Amino acid sequence: MNDQAAIQIVLTTYSQTASSGEWDAAVGTYMPDGVWEIPHLGMKLEGQQAIRGALTSFMAEMDYVMQMNAPALIEVNGDTATARAGIRECGKSKGKNEGFEFFGFYVDDLVRTDAGWKFARRSFEGLGTSYFPLVSGEAHKS
Repeated sequence: MNDQAAIQIVLTTYSQTASSGEWDAAVGTYMPDGVWEIPHLGMKLEGQQAIRGALTSFMAEMDYVMQMNAPALIEVNGDTATARAGIRECGKSKGKNEGFEFFGFYVDDLVRTDAGWKFARRSFEGLGTSYFPLVSGEAHKS
């Protein structure tokens, strides 16, 4: 598998596992000292434990969420890479008939490890947020 395909799998793995609450897998896409930033919220988290804590805190405010990433523009330079992917995150606010959508880009720095590519740094550049009433919006979990 080429590097670009392997990196796209890391981006998609993060989006799907973070959406489904698979914290070990989601946090495992980061280096142990990886950084996750959301500048428009003034947020900078360093290390897997801090990232895990923020993910679980965000999810506690949602009945469900789905993060969808567009195919990324990826540049590989030896054992490092950068990626930029469009993101749409939508879901339902916990206990409310309210939906939300977050739009933006993830700008990523990745490093090659013995276990594959990992995020050294992820920064979410937000473009906009929408909240709207839901006529229905039940979670479909079995």
